[in-house]
Amino acid sequence: MRDSDAAALQEALSRLGDLAAAAGLAPLPVHFEVVPSTILYEVAAYGLPGRFSHWSHGKAYQSLKAQYDLGLVKYFELVVHSDPAEAFLLESNDLLTNKLVAGHVLGHADFFARNAHFRAAPRDMADRAPLHADRLRGYEFAHGRAEVEALLDALLAIEDHVDPGAAGPPPMPLRGLPPGRAGAGPVPGRVAADAEAVEARAATLFPRREGAGASAGRRGPEGADLLLFLARHAPDLEDWQRDAIDMVRDEALYFRPQLRTKVMNEGWATLWHTRLLRDLPLSDGEYLDFARLNAGVRAAHPGAINPYLLGVAIYEDIVERLGERDGLRECFLIREVEDDVAFVRNHFTREVAERLDMFVYSRRDEGGQALWKVTATDFEAVRDALVRSREACGRPVVAAVDFDHGGARELLLEHSHDGRDLELADAQKALEHVARIWRHRCRLRTRIAGEARELVADPPRRG
Repeated sequence: MRDSDAAALQEALSRLGDLAAAAGLAPLPVHFEVVPSTILYEVAAYGLPGRFSHWSHGKAYQSLKAQYDLGLVKYFELVVHSDPAEAFLLESNDLLTNKLVAGHVLGHADFFARNAHFRAAPRDMADRAPLHADRLRGYEFAHGRAEVEALLDALLAIEDHVDPGAAGPPPMPLRGLPPGRAGAGPVPGRVAADAEAVEARAATLFPRREGAGASAGRRGPEGADLLLFLARHAPDLEDWQRDAIDMVRDEALYFRPQLRTKVMNEGWATLWHTRLLRDLPLSDGEYLDFARLNAGVRAAHPGAINPYLLGVAIYEDIVERLGERDGLRECFLIREVEDDVAFVRNHFTREVAERLDMFVYSRRDEGGQALWKVTATDFEAVRDALVRSREACGRPVVAAVDFDHGGARELLLEHSHDGRDLELADAQKALEHVARIWRHRCRLRTRIAGEARELVADPPRRG
């Protein structure tokens, strides 16, 4: 990056920060770093700087590198939830693109600071992840790389099956930044949600659970959190193995709010990079280039949901229906207390569905061929399909219900069927990974085409 561009970017970052504060945003402090593409797709592949090594991270790295080298993908933004937030700007981007990315990052940093689901997520994970990596390297030296990698294979196969509420309800109250942070509390002049409205909405979304942590027979209160369940109850594990489970779970919980609020978070950042860039002093040519870049961010993805497009369309529909001031006030309230399920269920409208030309499709077997067919176009079906796709972050809910099923320490798991069948081959592989950790027979109950089914896996024989 030329010195003149670096100076212009620094000036733009300062100006964007002032515009964000005037608009009512209160983001975490952000550390911006301009990096080459190799650094960007390394962080993207690993999820965090300095995270532990595993072949799946290397596979993601090579895939991203190949796509970037072939011109199939161009990174626009990468920001790590920490305090301060770490944002990476691509040195090969032109100045305008990095201005757009910076505006987008400020939207994310505000969401990180204010959304209730991020309150329990550790903001020091960028510091803790390298310590996890060091400990795991120590275990490789002490117990062998193959032994540690086999355990990580199993843990990463089921890492999405964690429950942030297993240790209790989300922290309250939901106003302001965490205790001890400078600048906590409302920002003067912000279009903010009323404190009582926040608490009232939060009470409906996060009801306090009675008896949290109480015993529930042989299931245990952590049954739906498979990693926690295995760390506490798996027989015959050594201390280092339980420590490895805890580290993988710690990082999985860190990523959980991002999975839980993907549409809201990307929509919020897109809403604000659009508004902030419009207020920057740009030339006519830059406005045209910005419109082109922004259209790319909001482009529909064939066969998949673009969270940037869906999220910003819902926010903008709210502002359009309620008016600028009341609409923004409602948007600030929503981003403070809701997640994607509530966001889509409460605010996705018929107008948004029609504007985005959305429909429901599924794979059907016809004459021995698997074909994709449109199955519904009505608003209610589209909304319900969207809500279902965001429940449990789009992952199946599987819980440990008995850790001595039929004696001999057999572990029984149950899939909470929501109308969508499991892919049996994938489920069988995942069950085998659970059996590797449990070290005794494991059984999974589910339903396929409306009929009860059971999968069984035995642990590998230990030499």
